[in-house]
Amino acid sequence: MSHTTPHIDPEEVYVLPLADRWLVFAPGTWSVAVVNHLALGELAQCCEPGHVAPSLDSLELWQALTIPTTDSSRHRPPEGGKLVIMPTRACNISCVHCDFGCPDAPLTVLDPRLAYPLIDRVLAQAVRNGEPVMRVHFFGGEPLVARRSVEAIVAYTRRACAKAHITPWFELTTNGVCGPDAVEFLGNEIDSVVVSLDGDEGLHNSLRRHRDGRGTYTEVAETLRQLGRYPCELCVRMCVTDLSVGALPDLAEKFCSEFDLSVLAFETLAETLRSTAAGLYAPSPYDFALNFMEAEAVGAEHGVRVVHGPSELEGPRSTSCPLGTGSLMLWPDGAITGCYLEPERWRARGLELSFGHVDEAGAVYVDERQIAKIAKKLERKPRCERCFCRYTCAGGCRVEQTPPRCSRFYDERCHAIRLITASRLLLSVGATAEAAALLVNEMAAAGLASNADDRLRSWAKVV
Repeated sequence: MSHTTPHIDPEEVYVLPLADRWLVFAPGTWSVAVVNHLALGELAQCCEPGHVAPSLDSLELWQALTIPTTDSSRHRPPEGGKLVIMPTRACNISCVHCDFGCPDAPLTVLDPRLAYPLIDRVLAQAVRNGEPVMRVHFFGGEPLVARRSVEAIVAYTRRACAKAHITPWFELTTNGVCGPDAVEFLGNEIDSVVVSLDGDEGLHNSLRRHRDGRGTYTEVAETLRQLGRYPCELCVRMCVTDLSVGALPDLAEKFCSEFDLSVLAFETLAETLRSTAAGLYAPSPYDFALNFMEAEAVGAEHGVRVVHGPSELEGPRSTSCPLGTGSLMLWPDGAITGCYLEPERWRARGLELSFGHVDEAGAVYVDERQIAKIAKKLERKPRCERCFCRYTCAGGCRVEQTPPRCSRFYDERCHAIRLITASRLLLSVGATAEAAALLVNEMAAAGLASNADDRLRSWAKVV
């Protein structure tokens, strides 16, 4: 019996070795299966044109992997673009691991009148596309340092959206050192608040301090408790280091018990000269994957979604960072870019991610050719070409992980992403024993994390 002509390229059916079984994943159809050695051998034969299916079971699985159906998008779809507004790059505290240049940033505040014409432009595009929601995310620095600017932009956007019959959705990322008046504003006006909290009191205070050296934990915890009284979606974001990685399950229990959270997000430290001078390093990818998965289970018990951005089972997607999603980022000086990071960092990597500006007269200039050029660059990711996370992680941070002339070898962030994604795929099909065994078997975890070619075709000779 010949198989049905596949709609998904067989090159995009991926296989991962487990202890005595195999995980098969096709992101194009979002099909996942755990098979034995014999079944994998039969699937490998299906890669060849004009083959004869060895069995009905292998034919049915091959069709599930390669022929999209109406339920192939049952997974959560990727989020579209949004308008990111950075009302200032300055910050009111001094974190020892900051990688956004905030401790040295000038106290420049965005004139909200520069934001209005860009809001009008994005809103008009949403109307043309028939989109029911317009997303606006305030980022920094610490955006509440420029609170009056944020308040003015929120008020303007609400009025404009009301006239266009579109719902605004406001997000704001904050360090939580903001006071009761700001908490009231956040609770009443912002739909989703992301608060940085880097551990228990000792861990957090060792990283996030006032400029005079005092810790900020007490203030941040109080902000979180007060925000729990409001209907906004509340997210805690933790930067994980080699010192805190072993505590993730306990911290998940603490955060979920003490605060009324919707989301708990973990991100590994991006090492900089500043962080290493403070004796801080990124965690081992194996330690992070193991403790993250345990923390995720704790969060599930509390009804809290635990997130690691590049390891989310979303997609298929072409990027897991804002660059390439259609997001526009407005800087305090009116520049429009596609990335949160300082321009010096992109340009050091041979990238130009700026594509417009708003002038003082309120005219918006956006270079669509530059946007298309950036999108084209996203298509070339040598490190990702044979990785099973190609359409879920999709390369991670474009500046730090997949710049021009990027190494074809995975880095440690890749290893963690591969392990977490594989574990989540196993759990998605009820393979709990295999998921648990993977991360405690050092040899199996290392082999999966570093395998350079996950395509089913590459395993044909092995099986």
